[in-house]
Amino acid sequence: MSLTNKSARILVVDDNNLNLDLLCKILSKANFRTITAVDGIDAIKITDVELPHLILLDAIMPNLDGFEACKILKKNPKTQDIPIIFMTSVTDTEKKVKAFELGANDYITKPFHKPELLARVKSHLQVFDLSKTLKYRNHVLQNEVEQRYEAEISLLDINERLADVNQSLKAEIENRKLMALRLQAEILERKKAEKEVKKSLKEKNLLLKEIHHRVKNNLFIVSSLLESQGDYIDNPEIIKVLSDSQNRITTMALIHEQLHYSTGLCEIDFQQYLTALIEHITNSYLTQEINFKADIQQAYLNIETAHPCGLIINELISNAVEHAFPEKKQGNIILKFCQDKPGNYNLWFKDDGIGFPDDKDFYHSESLGLELVVTLVEQLEGKIEMNNNNGTEISITFAELDYKSRMNAG
Repeated sequence: MSLTNKSARILVVDDNNLNLDLLCKILSKANFRTITAVDGIDAIKITDVELPHLILLDAIMPNLDGFEACKILKKNPKTQDIPIIFMTSVTDTEKKVKAFELGANDYITKPFHKPELLARVKSHLQVFDLSKTLKYRNHVLQNEVEQRYEAEISLLDINERLADVNQSLKAEIENRKLMALRLQAEILERKKAEKEVKKSLKEKNLLLKEIHHRVKNNLFIVSSLLESQGDYIDNPEIIKVLSDSQNRITTMALIHEQLHYSTGLCEIDFQQYLTALIEHITNSYLTQEINFKADIQQAYLNIETAHPCGLIINELISNAVEHAFPEKKQGNIILKFCQDKPGNYNLWFKDDGIGFPDDKDFYHSESLGLELVVTLVEQLEGKIEMNNNNGTEISITFAELDYKSRMNAG
């Protein structure tokens, strides 16, 4: 952008206030912006804050005269290109020469002649402006020359590389023809291998289903044997032990039944499994008037997590039916199962029975069923809490066990 009178800043340096006022008045009338300083030190401080476009500098001043100030300004890269016009008397020839030697651009004599002053100021501002423009254009041109040179070097390099690439491409085309033939042979081999793997997986799936089926059948047979054995025993304690064992075995058998009929062999539809388990347990206690309420959220668990979880639920319900409602009185049992975030589960159990005795430690109970519950929660790496709140309330939180990592760790 070219300088205009309104945009040009002129620093006027003189220790004589009359001269300062006169110069500022002349320059202001010509629409120049003026900055004033009373000595060389003041002038240098001003240039550190705001760069002028031209400096009118008195030669003789206290503290730091114009010559020393000029010397400092011309050594500073920030100010060395600013035009400096010395102000001196008409007889100071030596001072004029000294000023030019120090880098001054021009001089004017005192007393000032207004037309001459303005003409010299405008002339040096134009030269300064043109010099800046020329310097910028030279810089741009130099950059363009360097960029073109680099582009030509790059072009030569690219041409050489293209020649190498052409040779490489010819060799690559030949290699790819051979590779295509090899790849075709590999694809045929891979398809054959995939077919064999699928066949093997199908056979393994059938084998696993058969294993789950046989395990389920054997567990049901053991359960039936225990039930039959109870028919020949009169001791109530032994009958209870056999009944508890029968329920635990049935709990495990139902899991294998679910796996046998499921499409996947690794996960169990836990909602469907719990529904069947609760139905079995309630059928075992038909003599008591107990209302069961279950709220089970859809979830799929692996067998390592489902086994202990199913046994926990069996023990909690069986223990509540046998101990929470003495003298076969009526009661309510509520069971909730949900997933609060992927892989994390909550199991909540509540009965409105007589509650857990205050003088007994739930976590170190002599009851085999409750001891088994605590052990199974530890196996699940979960947490269990018990509260007496109009009955017994138990909350269990756990995450699905990672069977593979546990096996590898073992």
